[in-house]
Amino acid sequence: MIQDIGTKTIDTEFSKPQPVDSDYVLLFEHTDVLVVPETGELPTYADWKALGGEDSELVHIFEQAGTQFFTVLDPSDEIKDKLKREVSRCLRTVEPEWLRLGSVTALHLFQWYQSHRFCGCCGAPMLPDSKELAMRCTNEECHAVTYPVISPAIIVGIINGDKILLTKSSVYKNPVYALVSGYMSVGETFETTVKREAKEETGLNIKNIRYYGNQPWGFSGAQMIGFWAELDGSDQVKLQKDELKEAKWYTAEEIPPAYEKEPLDLTHYMIEQFRAHKAPGQQ
Repeated sequence: MIQDIGTKTIDTEFSKPQPVDSDYVLLFEHTDVLVVPETGELPTYADWKALGGEDSELVHIFEQAGTQFFTVLDPSDEIKDKLKREVSRCLRTVEPEWLRLGSVTALHLFQWYQSHRFCGCCGAPMLPDSKELAMRCTNEECHAVTYPVISPAIIVGIINGDKILLTKSSVYKNPVYALVSGYMSVGETFETTVKREAKEETGLNIKNIRYYGNQPWGFSGAQMIGFWAELDGSDQVKLQKDELKEAKWYTAEEIPPAYEKEPLDLTHYMIEQFRAHKAPGQQ
């Protein structure tokens, strides 16, 4: 999965370092990623200087594997035009592998910065804090502080004997098979969310909910929390059609081919666990 990178974890407890040429300066436009045209690689500090960028524009966001990561909140059109735009999905395959977590986390933080440019309390401009990963209001009478927003969401693999329920979204074009999932609501426990999402999306009741694992998922600013559960009662699916266009039961042998050799996301990792007969209760 995207976080399976050994010791190359992300550290947000930082001083303000002086960048070196091998550090990364990751640039985005909305959800698009800006890459070096000649190589297709993510820009480094050396690339940033060659583009004519100034150190004063850099916002330090974290350290990973001894490498510093920076972003720029408002890169000039002149600099952006010298780079190539790619959809954010390209971050799933960047090399080395540990950079996938770093680059997606940078996208998460960039989008958070962009949506918190102004204070929600007084409306004054906000700027990155000098001491921690936060945005601080510039109004001396306010000084509200906002921290990165992380949205918890559940994934649940619903098992019915020797079968698992796989779904297809009605929201995304040509979606791959997935598991039931959804965001937590205020006042809910994880287990309450799991039951509610299963019932809302498929009409199914479930029992014996068991925690499996979790992962950061910066593409959507989420923390994905995975569970296994067993069907409780009827296996007749009643689709919530504005969310799903398909939901069917599959044995391990019937599961469609994996769309990635080594899935980065928890959803498809869990599906592969079921295919390999490693889910709870499987033989």
